[in-house]
Amino acid sequence: MPSGKLKACSLCGSLEIQPIPLSEGGVPGASEVAGAYWCRKCKRKVVPAVFKNIKEYERFLKGIHR
Repeated sequence: MPSGKLKACSLCGSLEIQPIPLSEGGVPGASEVAGAYWCRKCKRKVVPAVFKNIKEYERFLKGIHR
């Protein structure tokens, strides 16, 4: 991940995301390039939300946890 950018699950807001694992049909190196990630918290395939800084991320969290 380039410095200065946060990636989070677009569904639950967790920062615990990773490129889709092989066991879930991921392709080494290709899943991340395609934007396909696996959220360890909600256990779903997601396209991550990307934030420039922690303040943007915190605003996003407030919006999804209403």
